[in-house]
Amino acid sequence: MDLRNILTYIPEVKKPDEKKLAFSTKLKWTLIVLVAFFVLANIPLFGLSNNALERFEYLAIILGTDFGSIISLGVGPIVMASIILQLLTGSKILNIDTTTEEGKKFFQGVQKILILFFIVFEALVYVLMQGLEAAPGFTIIVISQLILGGLAIFYMDGITSKWGFGSGVSLFIGAGVSWRLVTSAFQFVNQQGENCLINFGNVACSGKVLVLVQSVINRYSVEFWSAFAAIIITIIIFLMVVCAQSLKVEIPLSFSRIRGYA
Repeated sequence: MDLRNILTYIPEVKKPDEKKLAFSTKLKWTLIVLVAFFVLANIPLFGLSNNALERFEYLAIILGTDFGSIISLGVGPIVMASIILQLLTGSKILNIDTTTEEGKKFFQGVQKILILFFIVFEALVYVLMQGLEAAPGFTIIVISQLILGGLAIFYMDGITSKWGFGSGVSLFIGAGVSWRLVTSAFQFVNQQGENCLINFGNVACSGKVLVLVQSVINRYSVEFWSAFAAIIITIIIFLMVVCAQSLKVEIPLSFSRIRGYA
């Protein structure tokens, strides 16, 4: 069977009939995907014995995931498939003409196959290499949950791209970063599992903003400057990123064969 015929059997998110969707429609679907993402991120894997990947917290932010949840794969399969396909087409190992409509559809179809492959492959690697170690007798169950979570991320990315704002990959990574910023600033449950809001003056908080308030009340200078520095550095980095994003540098180009043009 021809590969192009196989691609027609892969389920995909339907494109909207309208050429330009209303803002309210895009906002609705983006919020639905965000809510679904956070719900799935808080569903732990059933049958998980040991989560060795939880130490890689910053990697989880980049992958737009929460290791140990049903969406532990995150956007990894999507990004990996995109990079490899770009390399294969750029080096002409795969000769796909993306300038034509048929070539674009074929490119997107091959990309979907690669994404599905990496969803299964990464699920197997995570469990069999004991990054997400399954309890005895639960190996297949944990792998199946990871595959289902990867498929959920894949199709939510499609919904965001066609019905929402931007791409799902950017949305999931941005949502993960925003969530961690909020929790690191206002986390009221400390490492011992105590709620500092119940006894605010005597129980230490984890969130930097709450630590800052506690240090002012209790006159703890060391904790104050530590929390204050963390907040200020975060704000400075945020402003630097915003400024870097808004920079526009025009580079003049000159062509030796066409005189007088730059």
